[in-house]
Amino acid sequence: MRPLAVGYRAVGMALLLWCSAYSQTTSKELPFFSSHAVYIYLGSAASSPDGKNVVSLRVLDDDAENFPSLVKVKTPHGQITSKIAFGLNAQVLWNADSTGFAVTGSSEGANGQYHTSVFSLRNGQLVQTPLTRTVESAFGHPMKCGWPEAPNVAAVKWLDRRRLLVTAQIINHSNCDCFGTFKGYAVDVLDRSIFRVYDQLQVKERFHSDLGPWLQDANDDWVRNPKSCYVAANHPELHHSR
Repeated sequence: MRPLAVGYRAVGMALLLWCSAYSQTTSKELPFFSSHAVYIYLGSAASSPDGKNVVSLRVLDDDAENFPSLVKVKTPHGQITSKIAFGLNAQVLWNADSTGFAVTGSSEGANGQYHTSVFSLRNGQLVQTPLTRTVESAFGHPMKCGWPEAPNVAAVKWLDRRRLLVTAQIINHSNCDCFGTFKGYAVDVLDRSIFRVYDQLQVKERFHSDLGPWLQDANDDWVRNPKSCYVAANHPELHHSR
């Protein structure tokens, strides 16, 4: 995220703390990106569909900027762990046969940037497959921004045991044009390949009940008419041409 100007640092930090507190107190009722996700930040846990495995999270350093955390899985044979650097507001999405799960969490603040990795249970080990860069690269920078900013990458729905619907959403603040809009990507987790891309309208039509409020509430009119959501600061030429 762009550093705060010195004159606005106190106000910005107060706003960030308020947003973080709001997010933490409401996210148990409102999974941000997926209606199937389970919030595990602040001591909650997510059981696998077969009830044999339980995922929880332990923040490793409360003062670190990127929220490094330990992902812990309690299995019938003991506990296995892996580390992530995006533990804030972490949410878990198990696949149907309980062989793996996706974790989506933020490395910066309540608004993002959110990242996603998939964890597979293999031979008593927890194997992590990061998906953030794959989806970021496919999404690119479709809109003009005040400063370079990557999207929020979030797991939404398992399509089968190895394929996952992931979204890339422009972070919802007025840095980029059409902020809050998104695309969907069907990803083969085993080789991190994208085999299908959906625009926002297609995702909402096909997967509406699977979406959390941050995706359901994305503005569809802005997708139909991108010029209607230009941020004035990003287009001074339009102002001067009037």
